[in-house]
Amino acid sequence: MKGGKEWALVPLVLALASALLVLPVWLQGGTQGHDLFHHLLSGHYFARQLWQGELYPRWLMAMNGGFGSPTFFFYPPLPYYVSALFAGPGAPAQQAIYPLLGSATLALLLSGTFAYLWLRATTPPGRALAVSLLYLILPYHLAMDLYARFALAEFWAFAWAPLILLGQDLAHRGLRQGLPLLILGLALLAFSHLPSLLLMMGLVSVRALWFAWRSRTLAPCWIALGAQGLGLCMAAALLLPALADQGAISMELMRGGMFDFRRNFLDRLPSGWGDWRFRGHLAWQSLLTLALLLIAWAAAREPRHPELLCWGAIGVAAFLMMLPVSQPLWSLLPPLQLVQFPWRLNLILLLATVALVAQVPPAPGPWRWLWWGLLALTLASSLVYVRHAPLTQAPDLRQVDALFAGKRSAREYRPQQTPRGAFSPSQLAWQGAFQAPITTEQPGVSWTLVRWQPRQLALVVTAPQPAKLILHQYDYPGWQASLDDTLPLTVSANDHGLLQLWVPAGQHSLTLTLAARWPERAGNTLSLLGWLAWLWLIWRPTRQRAPGQDAPDRARQT
Repeated sequence: MKGGKEWALVPLVLALASALLVLPVWLQGGTQGHDLFHHLLSGHYFARQLWQGELYPRWLMAMNGGFGSPTFFFYPPLPYYVSALFAGPGAPAQQAIYPLLGSATLALLLSGTFAYLWLRATTPPGRALAVSLLYLILPYHLAMDLYARFALAEFWAFAWAPLILLGQDLAHRGLRQGLPLLILGLALLAFSHLPSLLLMMGLVSVRALWFAWRSRTLAPCWIALGAQGLGLCMAAALLLPALADQGAISMELMRGGMFDFRRNFLDRLPSGWGDWRFRGHLAWQSLLTLALLLIAWAAAREPRHPELLCWGAIGVAAFLMMLPVSQPLWSLLPPLQLVQFPWRLNLILLLATVALVAQVPPAPGPWRWLWWGLLALTLASSLVYVRHAPLTQAPDLRQVDALFAGKRSAREYRPQQTPRGAFSPSQLAWQGAFQAPITTEQPGVSWTLVRWQPRQLALVVTAPQPAKLILHQYDYPGWQASLDDTLPLTVSANDHGLLQLWVPAGQHSLTLTLAARWPERAGNTLSLLGWLAWLWLIWRPTRQRAPGQDAPDRARQT
């Protein structure tokens, strides 16, 4: 492929491949994946508030039986901005799956595009395209992350990971577009999936140390450190509230039970044909991916080439970190435990595999046939799993209807003041259907709703005597109340975690606002400054190539 032909053919091939790979999930209306219900609710109500004019919907008012949820004070919003564009205004809840599938399809296309651009720097166009397609179809990316888990946020991480590596490679070669791309990729990943951000920051740091050792200069380390700092600053609008306000929700649920890293190592294989348990097949598919890497590495004419040694070691280390043997290391590194599931290092294993395969075509002879046979086995295993596993089947519409009746958010986002017993789906569904927006125990109290919008409630209250009002929204740090626009009132939580306050006798206007606290305000300011600094990097005067920086070695065999 040359010139214009390459840039016309490659997008077409990647678009067709992405459409075909997600076509089955479109036709069956989604899957029964682990995260489906969370994404259905979060995506639908995020889109609704966005189209109502709220630029960054953090407090989802209709969630949890109409009591509200602080989900997006903590959860990255980028995949839902994309799904909201597909949803449009007034999208029905019964069709909530399709905007999410649109978001996933775009993520798959972008992952192939950025993988191609990354690999194209060191491989011929045809091979870069072929290995980009391999990146799309390897099991953890497609069969496990999309079909079995419906992990939309992590699925978007596969789009930004090759963009990050492309930026780091270009920056190491002294090209001015490299650093902005590296920073942009890190910021977008932060707004997409935080555990994958930790993994990619680790990978960027390891590669920076490798570049520094080979070039005998610390410049790659300073580039990586600065890029990570500015990328995090650009994402501070999410990161600062998410870090500062963890005490306001049930964050302990994110560290124990099914999220405990000690319970999520790859420690079993399928016991037989009828065993479709997720972890066993994930271990099998991870083992096959490692084998693809090792056989390609062993078949290279120069297996000790520095680039091959780097990616081979990274891939093997990533696989070992998914096994129980690595538990002592996980226990010694608390930041690593924030990844939650050790098997998420499949992202790093997958990147190492495609990087090595792209740079080293297998040698002719038995190695080549062995590698292609193993790839056929890998793809066949993925196809069989997608065809038969319960997680990959069409969702139960009755369960979806029950989900939207209660509208319960993920348990970890339950406000701390809310009792667990009041957070069951059936209880939320009943209260959402039958409990009035405002209740009181005092007789003769009446009110008129003036405004009932996310983060802003207003009403006119008439009370013959001082009265305690209970409002149909969860208490959360930042709720403020004022009487007649002048007198501040004390807001607290009742036994069910709902807002309660006392109003004096007479007729009064009452306003409640979920005000932006210092983490939200400071995070927004830091993000603005970070994006301005990033724009300055793009438009800054051209500088000469930094001394000591060299292009990455081309390990391609000719």
